[in-house]
Formats: sequence, C-alpha cells, structure tokens
Amino acid sequence: MRIERETLRPAKGSSADIWATRWSFSVWTSSSTVHHTRVASPCQPMPWACSASVAGPQRSRQRKCPMERGSMGGAWSGVSPKDHESHCRGLSGLLLRWKSEMEPPPKSTTSMAAWPSSTRRGRSSAVLCEAVQRKATRKRVHLITGAPSIGERCQKRRNNVLEIDSRQKTADVVSAMRILLVTTLSILVLSGCQEPTGRSEAFLQSYHRGLDLLERYRLRAAERAFAHCVRLEPEAAEGYWQLGRVRLVQGRIEEGVGLLEQAASLDPELTAARSLVLETFLGRGKEALEEGQFAQAEKYLQRALAADPEGYESLYWAAVAALWQEDYARADSILQQAVALHPEPLELRWHRKWLQEALGRSVTGAFVDAVPQGTISGRFSEVGAEAGVDKFDGGRASAWADYDEDGDLDLVVIGHPALAYFRNDGVRFVDQTQAAELVLPEGGIGVQTADYDNDGDADVYVTRDGWFGGGVNVLFQNDGRGVFADVTEASGTGDPGSSFCAAWSDFDRDGYLDMYVANGTGATGDSTNVLYRNQGDGTFVGVAEAAGVAHKGQALSTAWGDFDGDGWPDLYACNFTEPNVLFRNRGDGVFADVTEASGVGAEYIDGFITFVLDYDNDGALDIFVGNWSQYPVVLADRVAGKSTSERDRPVLFRNKGDGTFADVTEAAGLGRALGTMSGVPGDVDNDGWVDIYLGNGGPQMGRREPDVLFRNRGDGTFVDATEAAGLGHLGKSHGVTFADYDRDGDLDLYAPVGGAQPGDQWPNAFYRSEGFGNHYLVLELEGVESNRDGIGAKVWVYADDLMQYQEVASGYSFGNSNSLELEFGLGQRVRADRIEVAWPSGQVDEYWDVEADQHLLLREGFDLSSVEGETR
Repeated sequence: MRIERETLRPAKGSSADIWATRWSFSVWTSSSTVHHTRVASPCQPMPWACSASVAGPQRSRQRKCPMERGSMGGAWSGVSPKDHESHCRGLSGLLLRWKSEMEPPPKSTTSMAAWPSSTRRGRSSAVLCEAVQRKATRKRVHLITGAPSIGERCQKRRNNVLEIDSRQKTADVVSAMRILLVTTLSILVLSGCQEPTGRSEAFLQSYHRGLDLLERYRLRAAERAFAHCVRLEPEAAEGYWQLGRVRLVQGRIEEGVGLLEQAASLDPELTAARSLVLETFLGRGKEALEEGQFAQAEKYLQRALAADPEGYESLYWAAVAALWQEDYARADSILQQAVALHPEPLELRWHRKWLQEALGRSVTGAFVDAVPQGTISGRFSEVGAEAGVDKFDGGRASAWADYDEDGDLDLVVIGHPALAYFRNDGVRFVDQTQAAELVLPEGGIGVQTADYDNDGDADVYVTRDGWFGGGVNVLFQNDGRGVFADVTEASGTGDPGSSFCAAWSDFDRDGYLDMYVANGTGATGDSTNVLYRNQGDGTFVGVAEAAGVAHKGQALSTAWGDFDGDGWPDLYACNFTEPNVLFRNRGDGVFADVTEASGVGAEYIDGFITFVLDYDNDGALDIFVGNWSQYPVVLADRVAGKSTSERDRPVLFRNKGDGTFADVTEAAGLGRALGTMSGVPGDVDNDGWVDIYLGNGGPQMGRREPDVLFRNRGDGTFVDATEAAGLGHLGKSHGVTFADYDRDGDLDLYAPVGGAQPGDQWPNAFYRSEGFGNHYLVLELEGVESNRDGIGAKVWVYADDLMQYQEVASGYSFGNSNSLELEFGLGQRVRADRIEVAWPSGQVDEYWDVEADQHLLLREGFDLSSVEGETR
C-alpha cells in the first residue's frame, strides 16, 4: 500500500480557517491490479466541492457527495448528526451508496469491507468501497422453484465452492487488504474530528500525538500513543475509541471490536463506537458471503444482529446468511420480523414472498404482485442435471450447433473460468471439452457459432472480456470431426478490445461470413467496435472505418437484419449508456447512420441486449431492446403492474415498413422494468406467433429476480406466462438460448445462470419443452452460392391465414447463438401452403404444399424433393 497526502487550500470565498488534506491510496497484491482513488478529507466545514471519479460499467462519472443530495442522516463513526455537514464531504461522497448505485459491479473489482454507515430510509446501511481490482474468476448462482429441491442445489453449490480452493489464498490476501485499507481510511479521515473535553494535559498531548502519527501512517507509534491515553485515564472513552480504530487497521479485529465496545460502555453517547462494531461485522459477513464462506458469514452476521437487533441491514443480511446455510425457517422468521419493523423496503417483502413459495407455504400478502399472469397450453421441465449440462461457470453465453456432424445439436457454454463443449449423444450430453481441444481456461463473455470458412462444420468465436476489460478474442476452427484448433492469429480476428459480443453476417453478400464485434464495455469508448470482412481465404481484415461503422460507445449487443427490405443486411448496435445506433447498408460496402431518421435511438434507452423478430407477422423485422434496471425499480413496477419509469422499461420498436419505427412497448404489454441481461425470441408454443424469453437479474447477492416468458397473444400484445410455463426460477440469467435438442419439434431452453461473486453461484438451468399440442416445421438451410449456414437468408412460411417471417442469424442478445435452424409453429394447421427462401446470393427458392411436423433441409437452388435426407 502507498498513501500520499496533499494539503489543499479552502474554497475561494470560504470563511473556513481549516485547510483540507487530499489523500491518494494505492494497493497491490499478487493477484490485484492497482486502483488509485483520490479523496478529500471530510474534516472540513462547508463549502467544500466534493466529487470523485468513479469507474464502473455505467461509465466513469462525477458523483457529488450524498450530503448535497440530502441522502445522509443519522450518526456514523463518531460523527453526530449535527456534524454531518462538515464531515460527509470528500471520502464519503465517493463511498456512500456506491454498491447500491453502481450495479453491475465495476470491472474486475471485489468489494471492500464495510465503511462507517450512512442511513437508508433512516436505518443503518453498510457503505462498501469497490477499491481493489483483481482478475478473479467469477462464479454465479440462482435459485429454482419447482425444480430440484433447494437443499440439493445448495449442496451442489457448496461442493462447487470447495472446488475453487485453489483461489482461496488469493481471496484471503485481498480480504486482508480490504480490511486494512478501509479501516485505515476510517482512521485517517475521521481522526481528530472530535476534541476530547475534560481531559488532562498529558492525555491530550498523547492523544494529539497519536492523531499526528496516524496522519503519517505510523501505526505502531500511534498505537503506543493511544495505549498511553488508556493508561493515563482508564475511564476516558476517547482513548479506547482511537486505539480500537488502530487495531482494526492492523487487522486485529477482535481486539479492535473489544476496545470499541469498551468505549461505548464508558460513553453511552458515543453511538459511533457501536455503529463501527456493527459495520465491521456486517462488512466481514458480506465479504464472507461473496467468497462462499457461508458458515463464517453467518457467524459475523449473527454478531451484527446482536449489535443492532432491529436494524434494517442487520436483519436483512442475517436472513440472507440463514438462507445460504439452508436454515429456511430461520430466514423466514427473520424476514417476518424485518418486514414488521421496516414495512417500506420492497426488497424485504419480495424476498419473504419467494422464500415462502420455495418452502411450499401459503404466501401471506407480504408482497402484492400486480403483474397479470397469463396462460399457456404446455409446460417446461428443468432437466439440467439429468441431461448433464448443469454446469457451474459464472453463467455467461451459450451456442448450439451440430459440431460433430452426427445429426443432433451439441452445446458450447462459455463462462469464467472456462469454456465447455457438451456433445449430444442422443440421450444426454457428454463433456468433450478436452477431447475436442476446445480449451480456453480463462473463459470469456460471449460465444458465437458459424461456418466462417464454408467447409461444412460449425466454428466457434469467443469474445473476451467485457466488464473485466480488454482481452484477445479467440476463433476456433472445426476440423469437421468436432475437434478444434485456435486460428485466432492466423485469421486476424484477435480483437483486444473490451468485447461483449459478436454477430455474424455476410454484409457484402460475397458468400463469406463477416463479423461485427461490439466493444467498449469496460468503460464508455475504451475501444471501438470492429467489422471484420472475410477475405475468403481463412483470413479477415478490419473495415469498420471504411464501412462507416467504427462506432465508439459502450456496445453490449448487436443484431443484423434487413430492416428496409432491400436485400442488404443492416446493423443495430445497442449501447448501455448512450443512444443506440442503426446503420443502413447501402449495398456498396458502406453504411449510413439512420438512427435519428428511423427513430430507434431514443435518449431514454439504456440497452443491455437487443434482437430482431417479426412479432406481428407483417413480414418486416421489428427490434426489441432489453434494458437493465435497478432492483428497486423492478420491484416497484411489479407492485404497480406497469412501468413507473420510462427509462427503465424495455423497448419494442415496430417496423412501420417505410424506414421508420414506432415505440409500441406499452401497447404491446411489455411496459415494466426488468433486470434484463439476455433474451431470445422463439415460438415456444408453436401457435405461429413469436414469443419472447428474457433472462433477468443483477450482480448483487441479495438480488433474486425471475426470468420472464412473454407469450405473444397474436393481437399485437404479450402476456407474462412465466409461471404457467414452469419457467419461474429466481436467478441471474445470461446467454439464454433456444434449440430443439431432442428433435421433437418444439423449442427447449438453456439458461446460463450466475451472480457476480464466487459465493453467488448455482448450476446452469436447462428446460425441456413437454409439448404444446401444436404442429410445426423445423427448417435447416444450407447455402451453395451463399454462405453455407444461410445466415442472412429470409424465410416466409404461408399456411392458410397465417404468414410468418424469419431471418437466419447468429450472435445477437448476450453474444450467444440459438440453433441456426428456424422453427415455425403452425398451430392446428397440418401443412404449409408455401415456403419461400430469399438467399443472400439473390437466389429465391419456393416449396409448395409441405406437410407439417418435419425437420427439413433446404439447400440453395435445389427442389425439396431432390434433396437427399430431406427429412431427418
């Protein structure tokens, strides 16, 4: 650790006669990167202009001290309410409410131990500092209701936590550094802010000597000075107070807590001593939870509850600890008490609701959910363990393809820390990662599949590292037998930006797949999006600048589609903190920015994922944008049954067919906030109308939000059919994908699930459709003059009064890949009158009078009857 000090003059015009100190802290560990934070000492009167640059996924920004926003109240760490105005400037402005306001978490950071509390709705609230960055492997969790028992899944989670012991030493070092840094900040900032009264001259001399030594970070000497104060006047609370703080800095937690408790017993008005004891146990308890040390976490949080039996934070986190320890009855009891004492926070009532449901108890009205629940004709069953794909991997992206060319769909799953390849053997999945040489130990964010070299097999592209900063992306070439080789360097596709996803398209229609990579995730504009043009010889060249799509924002998701119907694939880029962008393909290798003219770049959109669909069956591609919303807003919308904040809801843009789009979100019944992190379109009930599945959640361990299935009712509106379909698990889903893995004609669903901490981890979920009683057609396209996958091909299916339209695509949403097969539901219709395919090459094929309930291979330029193995 290095600590630097700089003396600052008072603000111009201020009557203050005290100068301020600006501190600079730098911390290193063997596994950590440097995080440099500059803060101003809060020991100064108004009017100090306090702000701090905070780096995080929402972009770096200037945040004012919460006191200026009126968000601070109550006592904290020796500062009485009347002294808040002079003490909350500076450091507290950086730290206060960081964790609650900056989700998802800053890239590669791990939370600090508890900082002295502020108040939240008049209650104690831990203030956490995200100040030590590290490249630690993230593990994630979720809770499934109506699936295998909580106990079974918690056992899996505990077993998996044991598997990460190899990283525990790193975690221990980081944890120790957190305690050291945070408590050091506590002492340096607040020491000297209160002047002892009624003490002897010798006491005051030793006391001030100790404060001076603290400012110079001479801890042992400061310890001796404050210990001398205790010996001089054993009844003086101030000596125990400062000595306890020093012991906390030294990592001697139990000794420090004992001294603080002694100070509080000597001076009952020194409530800050009890507050710091509370925050110490809260902070250590939360850290233990995040690291997966659940028994230790419960011990700390029980002590926090003993220190503040009626506090919001102590009750809430004690309940969370009991939940992780599988003591569900105790968790429910604590939440019941918490709701009675603190009826306003929706989080408490929501958590009690789903806990009662998980326990099989009747819900007692703690949380009134006003979201209308619709019906659907069938259900899904969770079969992850049975199928062998309930992988613990941090819950990132997934991609489906027949990688080994044996006739059924296999699965590639990316996470932190590893990539995995599951081969479908017709009954269950077998992990073939090592045998297939599809090895990437460091993992990544997104995985996209496509046959980039037109040799007849599916290749794999991995984007890295998104929130965690730049990382070289990787291209794996399939040899046709399901064995892969890393051809990143040879192909020229190793983009080093902070990539989140990539999407494939033949934008110049030369028969070879090109690729657009979305960058800038680590911080707004830290890297430019890349367009790779396939040169047809296994290599790619960057043409983003020349093509006019060198967008520099914070792109999390992209989607290709022919929005204007001119035969050329256009490009939509979804940005997290800036307006989205629509690029129209002019057909000459150059794109035009038509965002404003088309009406799809509204300022109120903070998009996380995007995809295209024809939700109203009018033959024109519409655009869906899923926004990631704060937890309190999500819960408020559930209570209201509608959107309470336009900026937080998702957006559905209806293509008007004239180059413009209309926001029809509210009219379509999609107008409420969700923590959307992934999503896919698909006709899950085969009624002929495309539905929407959204994976939701957030990185905080306490956040539990269900995924949502919006069933298309065929009249331009959607209804939440999640519970009816058996998909209402609580978790944090990323990279969800559809595929008909068992070849029974309906869509099955894979949902990678996880939080942002090693302890917040559960197995990925896999939902098998049990059927919906409707007919279908599954179409697999094979290009000849076009790219072999037929990506970009446009397909219309006509059956009686029903017309449906889809385009073949790979790489939208959370950087994942559905199966490239197109599933068309026909409802009760037993045949399609006509199928029309417009290939990227310009070839148009038509197939007439096609019987339902078939898997068909459509080869470019061939009659259906002449294709060998046309049904399989």
